[in-house]
Amino acid sequence: MKRVLIVASMLVICACRLYAQTYTPIAVTGFNNDGVAETGVNAEAVTTTGLDIQQKILYTYDFAATNGLLAGIANDGLFSTGLRTYQMNGFADNNVLYLSKLGGVTNTLGTGTLTFTTPDAYSKISLLCFSTEQSSTLGITFNYTDGTTSPQVVASILDWFGGINPVFDSYGRIQRLPAGPYNVEGLSSNDPRIYCIDIAPACENQAKDIASVTIEYLVSGNPSNVSRAVILAVSGQAYVPVTVTSDVTKATCGNSDGSIAIMATGGAFPLTYSWNTTPVQTTETATDLPAGTYTCTVTDANGCPADFAADISEESMILLKALAKPGDICSGTTTKLYAIPTGGSMRSYTWEPGNITDSSFTVAPDTTTTFKLTAEDQNGCHVIDSIKVTVTKKPAAPLVSAQSICPDSTAVLKIDNATTPFTYNWYTYPSGGDVEGQGATYTTPAVSTETTWYVEAVNGPCSSDRTAVTVSPYDRATTPVVKAGDITTSGVTFTWDPVPGATGYIVSVDGAAYITPSSGNTGTSHVVTGITNQESISIKVIALGPISCQNSLPGLAAAKPKPGEIFIPNAFTPNGDGKNDYFKPEGTTISAIDMKVFNQWGELIYQTNQLTGWNGTYNGKLQPTGVYTYTVRITLNNKTELTRKGAINLLR
Repeated sequence: MKRVLIVASMLVICACRLYAQTYTPIAVTGFNNDGVAETGVNAEAVTTTGLDIQQKILYTYDFAATNGLLAGIANDGLFSTGLRTYQMNGFADNNVLYLSKLGGVTNTLGTGTLTFTTPDAYSKISLLCFSTEQSSTLGITFNYTDGTTSPQVVASILDWFGGINPVFDSYGRIQRLPAGPYNVEGLSSNDPRIYCIDIAPACENQAKDIASVTIEYLVSGNPSNVSRAVILAVSGQAYVPVTVTSDVTKATCGNSDGSIAIMATGGAFPLTYSWNTTPVQTTETATDLPAGTYTCTVTDANGCPADFAADISEESMILLKALAKPGDICSGTTTKLYAIPTGGSMRSYTWEPGNITDSSFTVAPDTTTTFKLTAEDQNGCHVIDSIKVTVTKKPAAPLVSAQSICPDSTAVLKIDNATTPFTYNWYTYPSGGDVEGQGATYTTPAVSTETTWYVEAVNGPCSSDRTAVTVSPYDRATTPVVKAGDITTSGVTFTWDPVPGATGYIVSVDGAAYITPSSGNTGTSHVVTGITNQESISIKVIALGPISCQNSLPGLAAAKPKPGEIFIPNAFTPNGDGKNDYFKPEGTTISAIDMKVFNQWGELIYQTNQLTGWNGTYNGKLQPTGVYTYTVRITLNNKTELTRKGAINLLR
């Protein structure tokens, strides 16, 4: 940005009303006198000195009200008009800087400095002031926080009575007395009058923070050098650098129909414009421009210039569009780029990167890439467009370990190389199919046979190859084949062939709890003993696997114990000799009988359920020697029932 030093031309006294800016109060210290009576009836008690030879002073509304006077200045010391505001220091303290030639007037200084409470940068500084006993000429210097100072600016101010172009007037003045009555002067002539000195820092200094302003009394307008200057307050316009935004309209190929419209902000109002066109254009918008580079110098009211540059390019009448189908791809895949002209044809195309000169071509970029298309029409004008191809990394195939599980249980499949922010989809098909689950882990349904699932990693629109993972149920041990071996009346020996891979066996007899076989943990036989009154015996044998879910299904077998020896005689001699006197079944395992005896004609002559037997009589009469038939149903101790039929010889 170009800045120039302008000193004398930047001084404006009061005529600043023409282009009014917003002046806001600046808090300063360094006042050396109290020239305003603000309270009570004793003007001497609340001030330190008069402001002219006759000891005249200013007074406030409150002082006026207390002493029955007209006019006055605001009680808070605020002066405001239009866009100008000044704030005096508190009236209980020193509130004016009182100056005269070499400090020759009592209570005055030849040079005074007002220090900014908060240093800052300003495009203009304004001093609220007036002179007494005719005009005063001052030398004003800015002191910056970087240790530099500005060249002294010379300014004159007029007497507080009768001067031209005051900013504020008609306040009245009184003589500084210990008591009233006070005589107000100047109201009929709109006096006293207060003026402003507006000074713009040099352009190269406007961005600097001002620490203080030094005011030197140079020349008195009174031949006796008794004029004095009164500085009441300081205000300023904050420094805002000029900034420019632009809107460029391209020129059509070979024509002067381009334009540049700028919007400038900052600086001191008003801004002026000067374009490097022929002829020079002086508005915010330069028009009727051919292709080229143009500059505009924006100068603010302080004479501070800022240069702005913009380019106008030629625009073909043909519209051009760069397209990619598809515009979003996965790494390792391709897309096709197209140049689409509208309104005419192009004689050449150039794509970058790659310096490709085809109107369409296939690319496979590794990363997201913006392709710039430049086309030249038949008139030699260039048209530019671009297209971004977004490349998303294709995820690596997930790593998942196969699992073996107990039959009819679930498996938790876990991806070993899960990566954020990838997501994961699980399927039952190597391609296509519905998503069965999502996430870095997946719990399968219960598995009874070997089953395969498939998983893919997903990164935005890109999916990896699917990984197959198989879940296999453990094999059960072979079901033992159990056989009943040795069978007795009181026991059974069961046996089975060894089962390959079995770690042992357990048995259950007649539904009881499983126990170790009688032949030992790894034995292949079990003996059931102590059987009484039991018709049959059942057994279950399980072959044990390495883990419980590999145990075999039960091998089943059953057996009937042999009944005890039953003897039925084929003759008996009921003669009372105590030997073979009764006919009956004999056996140690018989618990009950139901026996019937018939004669040769088939008549039932005897029936009993007692174990005592038949004594050879019928209705108390001895039956003759002969052959008789019988039927007997025998119940054994093990509840087994036997039926026997036959013939018996009765001998006498």
